Amino acid sequence: MDPFFSGVERARLAAADLVAAANHVVHRYTIRPEDVEDDVDATLLSQRWVRSDASRALATARDDLEFASRALTEVEAIAASVTAPRQGADEDRARAATIGRLETLADACERRAASLRS
Repeated sequence: MDPFFSGVERARLAAADLVAAANHVVHRYTIRPEDVEDDVDATLLSQRWVRSDASRALATARDDLEFASRALTEVEAIAASVTAPRQGADEDRARAATIGRLETLADACERRAASLRS
């Protein structure tokens, strides 16, 4: 598979994974007693009451949601740019830089998602 399209797909998946991880944390720290539907929700609610860093974890998750949104927007812009004709001797360097940027976005999203899950 073309490294460009592999990079786009990896970055999209990493950003989507970050969104899922962040949404889980937001749900965990914003569940209300009236929202409890099962034992899992009850456990989440009880854990929220005993955690001292709940507001910090929630703020981090919300920041990560914003980051993932920006990353997805950038990845989509990069993916759309492949249809634009490229001319000149700098095409290979530009393509390598674009693939590098996609890898950087994917790495950042993966790192943030892992941090949220720890």
